[in-house]
Amino acid sequence: MQCEEVRASFSPYLDDLVSLPLRAVIDGHLHECPVCRAHVVELRQIRSGLRNLIQPAPPVDLQASIIEALEIEAAARRLHPRLSLSQRAARWLEPKLMPYTVGSFASLILFAAMFMALRPHFVALREAAMRPTLVYTVQIENGPSLDEPVNAEGYAASRAPFSAQSPSLNPTGALAALTRSYAQPQSSRNDDVDDMVVVADVFSNGSASLADVVQAPRDRRMLAEFEAALRQDAAFVPASLDRRPDTMRVVFTVVPKVVDNKRNF
Repeated sequence: MQCEEVRASFSPYLDDLVSLPLRAVIDGHLHECPVCRAHVVELRQIRSGLRNLIQPAPPVDLQASIIEALEIEAAARRLHPRLSLSQRAARWLEPKLMPYTVGSFASLILFAAMFMALRPHFVALREAAMRPTLVYTVQIENGPSLDEPVNAEGYAASRAPFSAQSPSLNPTGALAALTRSYAQPQSSRNDDVDDMVVVADVFSNGSASLADVVQAPRDRRMLAEFEAALRQDAAFVPASLDRRPDTMRVVFTVVPKVVDNKRNF
């Protein structure tokens, strides 16, 4: 055996804890190796010196002091019980989260106060959004006859209850003439026309322009004639006669109806 291997077994060798074959090998090595033999002698002297040391005697009051310390520790734990991991984590987070909690609660209170203050405005906006859009339909057969001579002032005066919201047609305008032509039974023309719904902007001087086509007719000539009649002259009476705003947007509806087996508008 090498010296390193033998020296690793010196401690159990001195304590008589090695097997007989290993002891024989170690004895053989110590007989041949003076260095390891000197090392074994040194270890035996150390062990002998340790055995001769005086063992310190414990203090007389050691037992009483240990018992007293244990009683003090037990009383302290009863007054301040040991917290679980979750409780310690909660105590650690509490001072850190408290400012955010207070800030969030204050924000909720402020939001609730603002919502209550603005609630009447929200209700008014909701009612305005749900209010149906007023659509003014011009039906020639139920209104004044455009075949009779009538001037703009008289026609506007006859529509006084409605003229502020629905502008009056100019009786002598191109749009009124076009409407009268629609009222005449013409089978070659009326077989192809259908409903038409358009949006027009009416200005203070009675002129108008086509703003949008909500429902276009199948016969495109009908829409072209209508737009040309708007541009030709003042389609409506001036705003001063109707006592309406200078500019307003209206929905113009042309609805075909059957009268005496003829399509009419």
